[in-house]
Amino acid sequence: MATLQKSEAIIGYLSVLFAAALFGSVFTVAKIPLATVDPLALSSIVYIVSGLGLIPFARASFRLDSRKDYLLMLVVSLLGAVAAPALLLYGLQQTDASDASILTNGEVIFTIILSAAFFGEKPKGRIGVFAVSLVIAGLFIATTDLQLSETILQFNAGNLMILGSMFFWAVDNNISRRLTTRIHPAKIAMVKSLVGGLILLGIAVLVGKWDEFTTIDSNLWLIIIPMSLSGFGGALLLFLQGIKRIGTVKTMSIFSLTPIFGIVIAALVLGESITILQGIATAIIIGGIMILTRH
Repeated sequence: MATLQKSEAIIGYLSVLFAAALFGSVFTVAKIPLATVDPLALSSIVYIVSGLGLIPFARASFRLDSRKDYLLMLVVSLLGAVAAPALLLYGLQQTDASDASILTNGEVIFTIILSAAFFGEKPKGRIGVFAVSLVIAGLFIATTDLQLSETILQFNAGNLMILGSMFFWAVDNNISRRLTTRIHPAKIAMVKSLVGGLILLGIAVLVGKWDEFTTIDSNLWLIIIPMSLSGFGGALLLFLQGIKRIGTVKTMSIFSLTPIFGIVIAALVLGESITILQGIATAIIIGGIMILTRH
């Protein structure tokens, strides 16, 4: 039994690590289509394509187990695949990029707080709290380079939207954790992606962005489809697998490596430089994760 539990934990850690790497690649790859495609239209396409790609992994039956499951799936779809990404996109239009990077760290913090407050899952002892604190501190350094703008404390509308999106994703993470005890992660990821994508599609059409779909260059689909299947669909599936096997707190701490993967991939692909502070931050985050996984 102990060997089986250890094996499950290893699979969980590796799943989240690969999820972070896949999602981290999005920040580099997505720059290409975002140069000509509206973000709202692109989001709807990404979620629909990723949902369709997850169908083979969602097993034969798409039936959920109870009315409560249907309700919870609707909630995570509305919060995690509609409200959160929409708030993030519009928030980014109204705030500085450096401020947005700081505020997106709120997902890790909100998720852990909600998990501890309502679901009884929290870091174990002072060592666990210290490990999570290291991860958060390292992530803060990596995403900001300790260069803060004067607007970060003003909390304008854009800042509040981004904080709201992080809170919605945190609620989504915790509810999804409960759902994975009864529903296969692939089914959760598929339903959430398809429902969210179709709703985003409807919103995009209602606000007059239909032309954005019909004018996408054919070559861009060679980028959008693989990015959707791996960076979104694959990352979401692996993320939920991790939550199911190792819990919310450890999953979020490891998944916080996403910006680090993003920085490294951007440096390799786009030639962007890695600063000394980002290197230090990487070491801090890895150290925190090693303590957390051994504790």
